[in-house]
Amino acid sequence: MSLVSPFQTNAAPLPILVSGNPLLRQRSTEATSVDAVILAQASGLIATLRDFRDRSGFGRAISAPQIGWLQRVVAMNLGAGPFVLVNPEITWRSDDTFMVWDDCLSVPDVLVHVRRHRSVSLSYRDHRFRPRQWNRLPLDLSELIQHEIDHLNGVLMTDLAEGDNAIQPLSRWAELVGAARPTSRLSLDHIAEAAAAIDPVFTNSPQYECESLSRELGVRLTLKVETANPIRSFKGRGASYFIRKCLDEGAAPRSGFACASAGNFAQALAYAGRIHRLPLTVFAAENANVLKVERMRSMGAQVRLGGADFDAAKSIGREWARAEGIRFVEDGRESWITEGAGTIGREILSRDPALDVILVPLGNGALLNGIARWVKAAAPAIEVIGVSASGAPAMALSWRNGPGGAAVETPLADTIADGVAVRVPVPEALSDMHGLVDDVILVEDEVTRQAMGLVLSHTGVVVEPAGALGVAAIMGNKVRFADRQIATILSGGNSE
Repeated sequence: MSLVSPFQTNAAPLPILVSGNPLLRQRSTEATSVDAVILAQASGLIATLRDFRDRSGFGRAISAPQIGWLQRVVAMNLGAGPFVLVNPEITWRSDDTFMVWDDCLSVPDVLVHVRRHRSVSLSYRDHRFRPRQWNRLPLDLSELIQHEIDHLNGVLMTDLAEGDNAIQPLSRWAELVGAARPTSRLSLDHIAEAAAAIDPVFTNSPQYECESLSRELGVRLTLKVETANPIRSFKGRGASYFIRKCLDEGAAPRSGFACASAGNFAQALAYAGRIHRLPLTVFAAENANVLKVERMRSMGAQVRLGGADFDAAKSIGREWARAEGIRFVEDGRESWITEGAGTIGREILSRDPALDVILVPLGNGALLNGIARWVKAAAPAIEVIGVSASGAPAMALSWRNGPGGAAVETPLADTIADGVAVRVPVPEALSDMHGLVDDVILVEDEVTRQAMGLVLSHTGVVVEPAGALGVAAIMGNKVRFADRQIATILSGGNSE
């Protein structure tokens, strides 16, 4: 899939102005539109940032004055490709502040200790001059944006130095700056790699704005349909990438794998592994969806039923795999699976729909975290919201406890949406959510049933309960989402 960029890929990098140049002390002027001239200038700004990153190994943003262009434009690249902020303006600042070691392309060779607001909100225009809002930025991006807007106002970081020994040599960057930056176990490079490595039967799924459903719900709704493939589910992406990486790295045991599944994940793993003759033993709950169990077996998996629910079956399967010396593959824990699912986010953004929100079904977190990882690097102003069933709130409750908070295990996962019926959170997935996910919404089963009917009547697509959760979230929160441009994933269609 070719990702279309509005910027010139062959633009040449420009010299970066350094402190002492009077242009860095002038206030930039606002753009009144984005035309071909501004796009060409922005392309040069992006090329300059790319060149600096290639030479230094760091650099996430650059402001137009740093190349002598006195326009209120900031170019950013958080690892998933460049984007620009035109006329950025801070609309809210947290009362809390913190001290941070700042670096700057235009003040080379030093780091400066400055005070920043812990979080800010931002309004700006995108490369098509569409108004956008980026709310309550995380700490690392909050300080970055404040730095870049200072540049637009003619302020350098040395003007803000605070405290004793506030200026340190750049040689301490890794210690003072790099060590403080958040890291993720989910690789943007892997998501990009997965787009080409995944079995193409699962990629480039249908995506379109459903006008009649949009009118019904009072939003502009883009649907990403993940049911038109051999397993009728998005799970094929992560499973395909996982098997490919195992084979590439010599980590695919001839004894095969074991896993626990409500149905879709095991179908995906069996489908991806059978061409390589990798056996799969699946553990599913005693009351697992009969259709899904039949389909798992039809794809060559050995299915063992046991336990009152998915998490009980997972516990049984993990112990069995340990005793047999077979690798147990856990959805949500394996980073390659999550990165494979992240290709959905990449495809959604490839059409540049200027979304406000992406609503993603949340079970063990692989789909949500994969999409959020890409989106928050490529278009971070978009809200990424997980949707779980009210009868299975473990992931939502755990996430709301914040980073380092206690995981919440619930005694039951009582919902028709078996694909998200989680009562024991996966720690790695929960950790991935922090800093990527903006909110988690819980919806009642009755609303989910209604959403399934709406999807069928407006699209002709049969979805399972988990696959309708995004639509259900809109139905249950009409005021919150009114008139907004939203995308959601119809994540599966294996329903009795």
